[in-house]
Amino acid sequence: MVAPVCVVVPAYRAGRFIRSTVESVLAQTFTDFELVVLENGVTDDTAAIVGGLGDPRIRLERNENVLPMANNWNRAVELSRSPLVKVLCADDLIYPRCLETQVAELRVRRYAALVACRRDLVDADGATVRAGGGLRGLLGRRTRDEVARAVVRHGGNPIGEPGSVLFRREAFDATGGFATEQPLLMDLDLWVRLLDHGDLIGQGESLAAFRLHDASTTSQVTVEQQAAQAALIRDLAVSHRVPITDRVIGAAVSRLGRLWWNHLQSKAGT
Repeated sequence: MVAPVCVVVPAYRAGRFIRSTVESVLAQTFTDFELVVLENGVTDDTAAIVGGLGDPRIRLERNENVLPMANNWNRAVELSRSPLVKVLCADDLIYPRCLETQVAELRVRRYAALVACRRDLVDADGATVRAGGGLRGLLGRRTRDEVARAVVRHGGNPIGEPGSVLFRREAFDATGGFATEQPLLMDLDLWVRLLDHGDLIGQGESLAAFRLHDASTTSQVTVEQQAAQAALIRDLAVSHRVPITDRVIGAAVSRLGRLWWNHLQSKAGT
């Protein structure tokens, strides 16, 4: 029997947080799921921790060699067998009603390719740094053009990190998956391309948590990443004919957003 939804967890040296991440999935009120944990070519205590949880819904897989992040995430999704998929980073969390509410949205709203919820930011110990962020201007049903304009005005990723999003596997396959040429913006790039295959549903409830800590990829925002983000947003503005006023607003908001993000990281101790 194929579960209606699969959570895939790409894991690389994930022993520090993997237990809390996996336990957050096992605590879901929606219980008919599969959980795939993919070790990316490096053996640490991840397998022992995950195996020790003893839940038959968990499937532990391993790459023989370390894959680049985009390739690893694509393989994690390829290992799933369900029509609905969530990619959950190995240090993040989902709250108990996350799968229940998101699966229900995509079952009812057949026109939607993905659903995203608001999320909290937490520190390394799980304490809340900021509650209920994300999805500015994107609650409810949103079309591709509406999302494009919101992304440009935001100047970043208003849809959210992978743990906040549930998508249709058929839409993922149709896009070709995470783009290997966009390693710094894999999630936002994919969300935008998924919208070629259906709408976005934005949920007002905070159903996930993104962890800020000193070893996370997002804690190390580089000049290169900022340039890649600006280029992606410029392309989006042109392809969707976003008004110049929204582009100007987005440029200003993006600068303020980086300052705010640095403040939150400092608050989290990163």
